[in-house]
Parts: sequence; C-alpha cells; structure tokens
Amino acid sequence: MNHSFREVRNWQYKIHKSLYMLKSIRVYSACFFFALLTLLFLDFTGTVHLWFGWMAEIQLVPAILAVNVAVIIGLVVLTVLFGRVYCSVVCPLGIFQDGVSNLSARRKGKKSRFRYSPAVTWLRYLTWFCLLSHWPPGLALSFPCSTPMRLMAA
Repeated sequence: MNHSFREVRNWQYKIHKSLYMLKSIRVYSACFFFALLTLLFLDFTGTVHLWFGWMAEIQLVPAILAVNVAVIIGLVVLTVLFGRVYCSVVCPLGIFQDGVSNLSARRKGKKSRFRYSPAVTWLRYLTWFCLLSHWPPGLALSFPCSTPMRLMAA
C-alpha cells in the first residue's frame, strides 16, 4: 500500500483534531467537577449538597471507607477501560495537579514539562510508614480530596 503524502497528512490532521477534541472535553469536564466540588466543600447551607452530594460519594477514599463496593468496582472498571480519566477528571487532587503543572509549563514556556529522575526510595518507604502507622499527618495525606480544598479554604 503506497499512500500519497496528501493522504497521510489528511489522516494526521484528522487524528490530531480528534485528540484535541478529546482533550477539550476532558479539560472542560475537569473544570466542571472541580468547581462543583469546591462549591460542595465551601457550602455552609447544604443546598449544593442536595444536588451534587453524589460527587463526594464517588471519590475513592470515601468509597473505601464507606465500603461502597459498587463505586469501587465502577472506578476500577472506568480506570481499566479509559485509563487516567478518574485522576484527571473526577479526583480534585489530580485536577489540581494537572492545573498547576499546566500553569507552570506556560509560565516557563517549556514544551516538555517532565524529565527522568531516579526514584527516591527512602521517601517512598517513609510515606508508606506514615500511612500504615496511622500517624495523623499520614492519614491526611491518604485523603486526596481534602488537600486542594484545604488550600482553597485557607
């Protein structure tokens, strides 16, 4: 099969256009989720909770703590089928990290934001020790929903 240059460029353009559309959908969905979760955490009257309380229930750590098997299985299936959709659209910490990373790259004008660095093994073991020993700051780290919300409420 010998394809002309114009056909190949046309295919590349269609693929690029569809990937840009998927990224736009992901970014707008993430902004929607993040805004509503922020309103949910900052709502003192409980009115937002009536409509969007389900958003707090589909977070991973609250689902594990509540032993909500349906949500846990749903999140696992969602992750297996679509990859990082939960982390980049539903999880407030993942949305916050993506936003900070994107803003940092724009500010510095870098095309490639990530580079290889060797693993910091002692930090990994310290984190596991804090989480497993039930040290209160370690438990705070294990609940990713609260971290960006604490930053916004401060």
